[in-house]
Amino acid sequence: METVKDFTGLASDSREVKPGFLFAALSGSRTNGAEFIEDAVSRGAVAVLAGGEAAATVKALGVRFIEDANPRARLAHFAKAFYREQPAVVAAVTGTNGKTSVTVFLRQIWTKLGKNAASMGTIGVVAPKGERVLAHTTPDPIETHRILAELKREGVDYLALEASSHGLDQHRLDGVDVAAGAFTNITRDHLDYHPTFESYLAAKLRLFAALVRRKGLAVINADADHACEFRAAAEARALSILMVGENGRDLALLDREPNASGQRIDIAFNGQRHRVALPLLGAFPASNALTAAALAI
Repeated sequence: METVKDFTGLASDSREVKPGFLFAALSGSRTNGAEFIEDAVSRGAVAVLAGGEAAATVKALGVRFIEDANPRARLAHFAKAFYREQPAVVAAVTGTNGKTSVTVFLRQIWTKLGKNAASMGTIGVVAPKGERVLAHTTPDPIETHRILAELKREGVDYLALEASSHGLDQHRLDGVDVAAGAFTNITRDHLDYHPTFESYLAAKLRLFAALVRRKGLAVINADADHACEFRAAAEARALSILMVGENGRDLALLDREPNASGQRIDIAFNGQRHRVALPLLGAFPASNALTAAALAI
């Protein structure tokens, strides 16, 4: 059985391969990684991870072949083992809209509480030691686990990240120890990638159904369509559940009143009513703020 100790590095782009690397030949919507196996081996790959259809090509090149019916998921777990470290607390946020706001709010809340916190997603990686640009909202698993290890070495203990439907469907977050997950909302979007709305919904549900650690936390916007499906997925994994929003049973939005500096929101939690000044207008920012607050509880 191969282990990451057998390799000097990991790559799913043949141009990034160096001597001693494992090359993952992944099939995508535009390219087939099997087409680049020969190039990867010429650059020094000592093993190829792919589906069974690549067996003859790899064996003819004289390097090790690691066959897996789901090479994307296998690569994610290789990446986890290779980079090893990650922040102690990782919270992942999924939804059609609101992912960026919630992760930024959560990072700001953690920072205000004196924690070394970072966020990762559409606006890149934002951490105490600087910012870096990302090509994708949810990077591929190699980059994801490399970033997590870097943040851990920089002293980041708390990370809020965006879990896009593409990233969830392509197992980019597999191997991440997700302590808490949140669902903001879902609308008919990204159907250029997902063949049906049902497949889009299934990708989003993977956050609770497969990635948040057992007995971890699930924060669900009770006002969103399909909230019941996310709650069922969380219950099936024995996750602790916080329902938030106007219909939230755990963190309820009771009232909103706009003012010159944004809005005042009245919320109920643990049987007590609280009044909070939010420097943003509208119901959507209020919902995102409650979701971030619930993740920080």
